[in-house]
Order: sequence, then C-alpha cells, then structure tokens
Amino acid sequence: MNFQLLLVAFLFANSLGNDPSETTETTVEVSRPAYIGHMNTTMSVSCSLLHPPAGNITTTWTRKRDSKVIEDSETGFTVTTVSEENKVTLTLTIDKAVNTQDDSYECKFEKKDVSQSWTGTADVYLFIVTPHGAAVDVGDSATLSCVMTDIVKNLTVTWENGEGSDVDDLQGYSFVEGINEKGTQTSTLTIEEAQEDETFTCTLYPYEDEPYHTDVELEVDNSGRALKLSTLLTALLFIWSSL
Repeated sequence: MNFQLLLVAFLFANSLGNDPSETTETTVEVSRPAYIGHMNTTMSVSCSLLHPPAGNITTTWTRKRDSKVIEDSETGFTVTTVSEENKVTLTLTIDKAVNTQDDSYECKFEKKDVSQSWTGTADVYLFIVTPHGAAVDVGDSATLSCVMTDIVKNLTVTWENGEGSDVDDLQGYSFVEGINEKGTQTSTLTIEEAQEDETFTCTLYPYEDEPYHTDVELEVDNSGRALKLSTLLTALLFIWSSL
C-alpha cells in the first residue's frame, strides 16, 4: 500500500515538472488563409509557428506560382519576423507595384539541425473597381455605380456624399449594394434631383477593418436653369418697359 502511494506521488510530482511545450504540438497558423484586396494596393500576409521547439528557427516565404523564394531586401517585398513566447510570426508585405495578380505564398519554418519543417499557405485574391459617374441637367435624377470584378465573395458597400455623410442617413438618395454574380458585383447610387457637381465616394469592405474607397463624379449642367432665368428676366424687363 505504501509503495502505491509513493508511486502516485512520484508520478504527480513528475507531471508538475513537465514543460508544456514538450507535449504541445507545433503547428502553423495562417492569420487569414484568404486575403482579399484591390489590385495595385499594398497588402500584408502573415503566419505563425505555434509552440516552436527550442533552438534556432529559419523562415522563408515562397511565391508558389514560380517557386520564387522572397528575400527581405528584394524590391517590392518586405519580410519581418517577430519572436514571442510560444510563437514566431512571419509577415510578408507585398508592395502595390508588384501586387498585380492573384497569388499564393507559402510560409516555411525550419529547424535544420533536426531536419524538421512546418509550412502554411496564404492566398491573395485581387479585385478591380471601376467607377461610373453621370452627367445630367440640374434637377434631373442621376445614377452612379461602382462595378467590382474578379471578386470571390459579396462585398459590403456604402456610399458617402461630398461632405462625407452616409447617404443611407439622408433623404433624396437610394442605393443598391449589389451581390456577387460570377465574380462581378455592381453597386448603384441614385440621386433623385441633382443640383450641383459633386464627388461621391463608394466604399468597399473586403474586411470590416480594411475599407477601400473609390471616388465617383457627378456633373450637373446648369445652363438650362440659367437660360430659363435669362428668359424670365427678359420677359420681366419687357413688361416693365411697356408700362
């Protein structure tokens, strides 16, 4: 009986001294497996090695379409590595000049002395926004639009007027957010009575905290109103001179 108690006490004490990192699996976590952004904008992708083993860990990013290993000093890319307790985070920043097509990037963590490695993949999907403005006579209705192409999901869209106010909170405007149909989503804004030239902003949200803004122009022709005023003044002058 005493032997059994001693054995239990020994096992309990031994378990208290175990390092959790020795029993926790080392894995790679990609912070966002699918990154969505506008073509020719700067984007960052990152992944983390959780519960890394002790010792030196080497890291690399590889562009999968051409097996290109990306160096930190290379034009168009910046690579940063941050080591924390139980985590090593590797981030690749892609400059807008080279961010011109959909790509997949592989992050790799390697412990060369024991020939171990861990990898993850971050996919980058790029879309294009084409604004369509309008030119109308004063007092007429006008419809503006933002056409999003090469999208992989429905995008949240808002519209703001020239003063930066959300048109959803104003009278005289109506808009349709649109839905993704075969990679294309069209959002429209209708102004019931256009009064003056104005720059509206179509804002897209690939992610809640990463908006993309596009200006859409409204041109209003006041010549018709000026002609009517001129005609009215002429008529009034004629009547006054006839008195």
